[in-house]
Amino acid sequence: MHRSLAEMILSLQHGIELSTRPDDRKLASEYMAAMAPVLASAVLGNDLLSAIKAIDRLFGQTWITDAEPFRDAFDKWAAFKNEYRQFAFSGMTTNERLFADDTLDAFDHARETRNVAKMKQILRDVYLDEGSIQMIVTEN
Repeated sequence: MHRSLAEMILSLQHGIELSTRPDDRKLASEYMAAMAPVLASAVLGNDLLSAIKAIDRLFGQTWITDAEPFRDAFDKWAAFKNEYRQFAFSGMTTNERLFADDTLDAFDHARETRNVAKMKQILRDVYLDEGSIQMIVTEN
């Protein structure tokens, strides 16, 4: 996992070198600065779930105008995030996963309104296997 995160940061650097837009280069440099503590935390074995949410908020609230030079970096971020979340959730109960993902209330609402499709999606997002999902949905 550390490798994929480090590769994402190097891909950001490469995108900065390729980009012709000064505003995109500046923003990508800020992304790199925000990623440094995430990489350090990963190397130290700290939990990254909240850091991942913070980086996703940063990406979601800022815009690179020409994303093409940075596409590989964002693809590597998505791969890292998926890999890390799957690893982090693997040792948790269903309720712990929902709590850690901040989706416990959304799941409870879906259950109360009998929105089976939403329940299943939330459970898939925290990497529950299909057998467990079916069992949880059936008993609710």
